[in-house]
Parts: sequence; structure tokens; C-alpha cells
Amino acid sequence: MRVLIIRNTPDARVVRRRGRQNREFYREADIECMRDALAAVGYEVDILEGDATLADNLLRTYADRDVFAFNVAYGVQGECRYTHIPSLLELLGVPYLCSGPRAHTLALDKYVTKVLIDRAGLPTPAFQLLTSADSVLDERLPFPLVVKPQFESASFGLQCVQNRAELKDAVSAIVTEFDQPALAEAFVPGREVNCGILGNAPPTPLPLVELDFGKATGQDWMATFEAKKARVVGHICPPDLPEELTGAVQALAVRAFQTLGCCDCARIDFRIDESGQLWILELNSMAAIHSDGSYYCAAKVLGWSYPEMLGKLLEAALARCAG
Repeated sequence: MRVLIIRNTPDARVVRRRGRQNREFYREADIECMRDALAAVGYEVDILEGDATLADNLLRTYADRDVFAFNVAYGVQGECRYTHIPSLLELLGVPYLCSGPRAHTLALDKYVTKVLIDRAGLPTPAFQLLTSADSVLDERLPFPLVVKPQFESASFGLQCVQNRAELKDAVSAIVTEFDQPALAEAFVPGREVNCGILGNAPPTPLPLVELDFGKATGQDWMATFEAKKARVVGHICPPDLPEELTGAVQALAVRAFQTLGCCDCARIDFRIDESGQLWILELNSMAAIHSDGSYYCAAKVLGWSYPEMLGKLLEAALARCAG
């Protein structure tokens, strides 16, 4: 079987550029590392661009071959960008890694994710969707607040505000720069951990990873895009947590994964407040699986090499597709 790594780059080909443009990409070195890792566990691997050329490439080159799409493309532009490649692969009948269009649509919409998690009885900080800087804030929502774009990931636009003036500026910046509403949620002081999920029957939680913010305190304990880019946020795996609390985080992660109907792989982000209460922040249905991310950080604790982790992801997806 040949594995097709489908990725996206800033040079993606489209008929025209329109709407919100994707800002999220794997580095070329990460894609090459994935190719080498999958080859190391016995697969023939090609790399394809997830853009307007993909359908023709698949039909012309792979129509009569046994192939599986290792999809790590975040999409190119417009709404629900995570869904574009899975939808095309569904249309063409090519099996693929990770969630389908429905789960990606739900997960990429941070507001809908929180509504579904809340209605499922899972704990998440109080929240409100603000469509403009003049939106009236619910009086029950206390400052400080975390503000983020509704449809972005990778912590783009994430910030913490202390008062109504800062909130107005933050919402205005998000509406202007990202052309979308802003999600405001209560800031939870405490520790931040995430839990990766691998597989489907049943979904298996990976060891927890705690984000290490160094000497930051209070509301500065946030994994902003700038902090990630500057690599000032470290990983502690496994974190020093009671076994019972670790198990509770993992159980909630599985429930969130199932609530949104995800497949194969995801990452759920949490805060643990000063009383030990757990709060689900968001779910990433396209968890970064490069070799220096938190997902692989957790896999290493299980004794897996990077090729072994990718092999297990592929095996889980193949089993789901066969089933």
C-alpha cells in the first residue's frame, strides 16, 4: 500500500484567492520527517499538495492503486478549511487519516465546540460570542477574559483582557484582522495540560502534557501564538499530578473526542484551577503530530519512536476504514 501525505503550503494553487486565508502550515522539514518515518515502518510514501491540483493528481496517478491518504493539510482558504481535503477524499473514495468533514466543522468552530461540550455536561469556562466591539457583554462573565477568534487555531489572535476597554480593542482587532466574531471566555488561573487521543475502538488517551510557562504568572500563563513561535512554552510530560486527577483528565478528553465525533487523532486542552477543578478549553481535531510537538512528547513517554507513533496512527485509521 502506498501512503500519500497530503499537506498544504503558502504556494497552494487555487482559481483565485478569496475569503479567509489559512495561516497554519507544517514546515517542510516536518513533512520530510513524516515521510522518512512512514518509510521506516514499511510504507511507500508520496507527498501531495492539498490544493486545486489534488483531484487531478489522484485520478491521473493513483486511480487503480491501493492508496491511503495521510492527511495533514489544514486547508487553503474560506470557511471550514479543515474539511476541504476530507470532503474531496470522500468524494473520490480515498480512505484517509483523521476526522471527517462533520467533526472538523464542529471542532474548528470554537463557539459550537463549547456549546456541544457544555450541553454534554462537560466542564468548560463560561463564554460568549461577540460579533462586534459594541456587543453587550453578559454581566455574569467576569474579568479577566480570554479572547480569541471563533474559527482559528494555533492560538492566532489569543489574548487576555482585564477590562471593558481592553475587551473592546481585542474584539475590534479580531473582527478586523480575522474577519470573524470573537469568543470571550472566563480566564481560569492554574495549570494548563493537554491530552492527545489515538484510535477509535475505543479511543485511547495518551499521557498528559503540561505546558511550562517558565516564570510567567497569573493571566500571562497562556500559550499565545507569539509564545509558541518564540518557543518559550515548554512541555512537561508526564506532569506531577495525582493519579486520580490524571485519570479524570483523560476520561474527559475521551468524552469530548466522542461528543464531537472525532476519529483517529485529536488533542484536548484543559485548565486545572487552584481547587483541582478541570475545565475543557478547546479541542483540536487536527492535532500537530510533528516530532517536536506535545502529541509526540506524550507518545515518547510510552516508549514509542516517532516512526512507531505514526505507524500506530495509520494502523488505527486503517482499522476504522476497514470496519
